[in-house]
Amino acid sequence: MDVIVAGAAIIRDNRLFVARRSQPASMSGYWELPGDQLRADEDERAALQREFTTEFGVNVNCVDRILGDRAILAWRDSDDVGTDATLRIWRCQFPSEASFDITLGDPRPNMYVYDESHWVDIDELDSIGPWRDADRLAADEIADYYRSDEAWQVAD
Repeated sequence: MDVIVAGAAIIRDNRLFVARRSQPASMSGYWELPGDQLRADEDERAALQREFTTEFGVNVNCVDRILGDRAILAWRDSDDVGTDATLRIWRCQFPSEASFDITLGDPRPNMYVYDESHWVDIDELDSIGPWRDADRLAADEIADYYRSDEAWQVAD
């Protein structure tokens, strides 16, 4: 079975929500779009909802899939075993009643898979790093997509 990884594109006030990995060891210290590998009984939405509930203690609404498939070379699973995978990006939102202080990086991770979260300005994506390669490329495309989609800009 092909390995599918779902990643979340969440933008508020021109800032993209990203998180820094702490697990597995080979991915520790790299910034990425929060998300996870699909389990056998999950679709992409369910994987993202599970990840955000587990890792950040918040619900997430998966609006729609954006961009095309992205190859991840040597994806590392939770056991730190490498395999090629496909990254699929979903435009997501936190519930409207969720009030986060994005200047503090809210919502904060639970320190298991991620040790830090940040809202990075889409015009300053290089202000943090290092990034996982597939996620950095996707972040540029997400920023371009956001700039060209007035409905998304209004909804954030």
